[in-house]
Amino acid sequence: MIDSVNRILQATPYDFPVLERPYEAIACDAGVTEDEVLQTFAELRKQGLIRRIAAVLHHRKAAYKYNAMVVWKAGDGETERLGMLMASFPEVSHCYERDKAGYWDYNIFTMIHGKTMGDCMDAVERISQKTGITEFEILFSKREFKKTSLTIGNNE
Repeated sequence: MIDSVNRILQATPYDFPVLERPYEAIACDAGVTEDEVLQTFAELRKQGLIRRIAAVLHHRKAAYKYNAMVVWKAGDGETERLGMLMASFPEVSHCYERDKAGYWDYNIFTMIHGKTMGDCMDAVERISQKTGITEFEILFSKREFKKTSLTIGNNE
């Protein structure tokens, strides 16, 4: 079982092929059936080891040229509820709780994307109004040095 899971993960490409049945191609490379691939991914998801397999939008290529990391000061005991609320906004691609580091009072971080700076600012304002958080800082990206997804494979 573990051997077939490893073979399936090793055969899963970083970029899925644009095929009618991409899981069949993975199965062929792993030496298993397409059903085994689908069952393996379903089981890994059930166990919480993967969340999803999905397309990744390269937002800059799709005209979403602006992005801002917004750091929010949420009250103790409120981060779960407020983080879930922030994550529900379509402009938010990432939403994390982080420790206050002793010098930093912000404990929720969001990444907000927009076609214009105004789009980002509008999303921040709506999130602030919906959550009631008025203490936040907006840090717009200036330049992107690296953007990749986690890969599992032979790049040890």
